[in-house]
Amino acid sequence: MSIFNALVIPKICNAVLKSYQNSWPRDLLKIYTCSPLDFHAQTMNWDCGYRNMQTMLSSYLNHDSSVRDQLFSSGIITIPTLKELQRLIERAWTKGYDQIGGMQLDYSLYDTNKWIGATEVVAMLRSCKVRACVADFDFTSGHCDLNTMVRVVWEYFESRNLLSQDDNIFIAPLYLQHQGHSRLILGVEKWANGDIKLLILDPQMRRAIQFHQRVGDEANILRQGVSTHGLNSKSKYQIAYLSEKNIYNQEMEHSKIIVDELRHPKLKFI
Repeated sequence: MSIFNALVIPKICNAVLKSYQNSWPRDLLKIYTCSPLDFHAQTMNWDCGYRNMQTMLSSYLNHDSSVRDQLFSSGIITIPTLKELQRLIERAWTKGYDQIGGMQLDYSLYDTNKWIGATEVVAMLRSCKVRACVADFDFTSGHCDLNTMVRVVWEYFESRNLLSQDDNIFIAPLYLQHQGHSRLILGVEKWANGDIKLLILDPQMRRAIQFHQRVGDEANILRQGVSTHGLNSKSKYQIAYLSEKNIYNQEMEHSKIIVDELRHPKLKFI
């Protein structure tokens, strides 16, 4: 298996916010973003999940928080390579995390081109005592629709940004998974007409190259709302996110089973 080095662009959220300051749209009421992160671009047609993990971990490691402390304690001091991430996920399976997902992938990732998804991300983070969770949004079930998902994402960023004004709280990006691809949600916009739009970063190389050529231009962040094709084209999503508390020792066994937190709300999304 050959692996190419990812294009890395530092401090993406800072560039996005700067672009808004330079040209604030008249009808834009509010924007909330996650903490700064370094963008790792996709290099092959199967490595989007790994590149998103690297981008997420850059956010965790760049910010002085309990999440970073837990990663340090687990030996993650710098951004892992793709193969190192494969080993970390396998280690999580060996410890008993997400046995269903491990079985589906034959408990083997290292030096393969197997795709990973939200549950593999969560399993790896939980094995490091980071309280990561998964929320399923199935628009075919009748229990929720795209508007529901967008509102939940808005509440996630709004609640954490309001707290952050006083305490400089770390705000993690969201990992957005759908069939065949994953992306990251960096933040949300609210417009005067009531629309909520998501700031979504796609790891695909062609978009990364565009962004690299036009640093500071938010046109290369996918601003996707309820009415746009980008989100309406899928009927099922998973979102991996961080809860606001760490996993305690007495919860370790329970945390090895990954469930939809919206249906089993032991850990709240917001």
